Amino acid sequence: SNRTRLAKLLRFTTSLSKTKQYSLSEYIERMKPKQEHIYFIATMSYEAAARSPFVERIIKKGYEVLYLTDPVDQYCMQSLPEFEGKKFQNVAKEGLELDKTDVKSEEEKKRLDKMYQPLLTWLQDQLRDKILDAKVSDRLVQTPMALVASQHGYDGNMERIARAQAYQKSGGDSTMNYYLNQKKTLEINPRHPLIKDLLRRVEDSKDDKVAVDLANVMFEAATLRSGYELKDTAGFADRIESMLRRAMSVSMEEKIDEEPEEEDNYLRKPDIADEDENVIDEDESYTQPEGSNKNFDTTRDDL
Repeated sequence: SNRTRLAKLLRFTTSLSKTKQYSLSEYIERMKPKQEHIYFIATMSYEAAARSPFVERIIKKGYEVLYLTDPVDQYCMQSLPEFEGKKFQNVAKEGLELDKTDVKSEEEKKRLDKMYQPLLTWLQDQLRDKILDAKVSDRLVQTPMALVASQHGYDGNMERIARAQAYQKSGGDSTMNYYLNQKKTLEINPRHPLIKDLLRRVEDSKDDKVAVDLANVMFEAATLRSGYELKDTAGFADRIESMLRRAMSVSMEEKIDEEPEEEDNYLRKPDIADEDENVIDEDESYTQPEGSNKNFDTTRDDL
């Protein structure tokens, strides 16, 4: 078909090289023996793709990832479900499965699910207005949290493109608004020290104020890292300030120093003496020079 012929002409940068571009056929030739999908991620730049939390585990395990950095690339993937029998997998969405045949990995995942269930339940309650679900992640390595889109939802890059298009439309698009307002799944990294500490705090007390603040800041950081926009940037800044106060042992009650009041000379009322200097004495009348006529004749008969 024409779609297949055109697909052979496509070229992408990958996790192997920033400067070279490869065809899909070249990617398939380098696939691992039991690899079932062509992995890709869509971002604004190569650097953003390389630093994305969604590629951490995949690259660590030796898989190659296509980096889609042009807005048209993602639309192309939507109309190209597979190539040479290999389906495409957006690593920023649900459904990513690595080493599913590894029995030890499955057993470890079940153990971690059970261990972190108290934290997952607590997060679902604390962030119920912001997330669809909370799960233990098997794709994160260095990042504590990430927001994952559903299979038919918008990832961060697609949401950015959709918002830009929505701004250009005066009437709006109900379908687009539906996708833009979809909640995401929060995935946590069970091996990250911040997640471990958060679990400890929640097990000690579900009403821990520090734990609540930590969860909100970590969620907002995960939103940004996952490529999404923050809806409450002012609230995020306030929570960062609170965390900095704790870290620097500055009391939450300590107020900002008041600025000294300065006299505004521009608005100062003039003194009475100043006003008197500007007032013309009514007794001082205009004195005509000597020799001049006292009465001025405004008519000229001789003209």
